[in-house]
Amino acid sequence: MLAADARGTAWHVPVSASLEVGPEGGTDLGSPHDDPRGWLVRLSDAMGSRSDEFAVAQLSKLTVMIAKDNPTPQLALNAMLAGVDAVRPENEIEGQLAVQMAATHHLAMRCLSQAATTDSPARMEAAGTLATKMLRTYTTQLEALAKLRRSGAQTVRVEHVHVYQGGQAIVGSVTAPNPGGPLEKEHQPHALTGPATHAIPPSAPMLCQDQAGDRMPVAGSEREAPVPNARRRPGKRRTAG
Repeated sequence: MLAADARGTAWHVPVSASLEVGPEGGTDLGSPHDDPRGWLVRLSDAMGSRSDEFAVAQLSKLTVMIAKDNPTPQLALNAMLAGVDAVRPENEIEGQLAVQMAATHHLAMRCLSQAATTDSPARMEAAGTLATKMLRTYTTQLEALAKLRRSGAQTVRVEHVHVYQGGQAIVGSVTAPNPGGPLEKEHQPHALTGPATHAIPPSAPMLCQDQAGDRMPVAGSEREAPVPNARRRPGKRRTAG
């Protein structure tokens, strides 16, 4: 309890409002204490504006979201108002977005409550579907607020790339020709083509012993040419008879 109280002393205390519903459905909205001017200053600050009219108008929009049969309308209003104040809007645009977020969350919770308390599968599905849409909208609103506060700034990530001697750096991804490896297709060697050839550093040829004892053929004419790269050919392979 002491640790929780110590944390609470550092938190921002949200503004609240007084709401009374008359017998004919009318509402009396105002300051919860005897300093109405100080309350308007705090309410305007919570809405991100210096305009008292803007702040009161946004507060009235939150009041409309409360159901008429709600037994605790003032509690519901102050819960939404605390959500708006937690955003700490810096201007009227952010204040409007904060009010939309509070209203969307409130409506989503109402739909979830209806889905949990009804015995009708049709009503449960309808309320659950609307709640899902509201929760997705709430996430979109959060992303819009974050983008608005970034002012469209983009984050560029720079990664360290190793470039070997004689090779070239490739910007982007290099896709191997096949899952078996960049130089192998069904245990058969194939040469790389295109930009992927620069992804592997050049190396000296390796000598190995020929187990079968066969010699490599030597070109007998003056027009010597290198052996062409192995290529994939369509069709099925012939099996040994």
